[in-house]
Amino acid sequence: MDLIISDIHADISALDAIIDLTASIDFKNKYGKISRIINLGDVLERGTHPKQVLEKMMDLSKNYPLISVMGNHDEAFLYGRPISEISLHSISAHDSLTEKELVFFKKNPDDTFGQQEFLDKKMGLVCVHGGPLDPKKITPKDAAEDAWLYEKSWQRLSVEGEFFDYSGYHYNASSAFIETKTKVENPIILCGHQHTEAALAQNRDGIQEILTKIKLQTEKLSDFVIGKKRDSD
Repeated sequence: MDLIISDIHADISALDAIIDLTASIDFKNKYGKISRIINLGDVLERGTHPKQVLEKMMDLSKNYPLISVMGNHDEAFLYGRPISEISLHSISAHDSLTEKELVFFKKNPDDTFGQQEFLDKKMGLVCVHGGPLDPKKITPKDAAEDAWLYEKSWQRLSVEGEFFDYSGYHYNASSAFIETKTKVENPIILCGHQHTEAALAQNRDGIQEILTKIKLQTEKLSDFVIGKKRDSD
């Protein structure tokens, strides 16, 4: 079973809670063992324990196959790009990071870090941080220094049409399905970034929001009370 995590934002308490829950006997008995971890990005920034989070992620990679895509906050830190909502305490904690901790972000031959997308064609998964659109198709020729804001890590799902601003490129769900169907026959697109849960499905009637139609349930597993939504269909 895959464990999907996203937007940890240097919060070691949140990451520890997720790992402790999924490693508990109660969780394993009900849902099975975790066989793979997929991280949808934003390991860094906002929080104040980046060193501990990166060390934990490296430890997890020794015990599980761990796949990561880059988040916009990860890139903002690694490339020195401007971004909002960073406290002085968080900046200080990130400034103390060393190459030893940052080895988690694998460097590519072109001096970029990590990967923008992970595809699992067997399972039909398209994993990104912000969005799955091909930047080459949406980036204007005159974008110049702003071209990085069209990358998948900076894209953002929109319900107000497609547009660009200095938080990234905002795209419609229909464009995401069109793009991913060129790679996977029946895609399941997994995104982080938004910090608001949503689930959209495409059918003959168009694109439907389905998560709000599923009743939230709670259950106690080990020392945790968790909320869950499961479509009975």
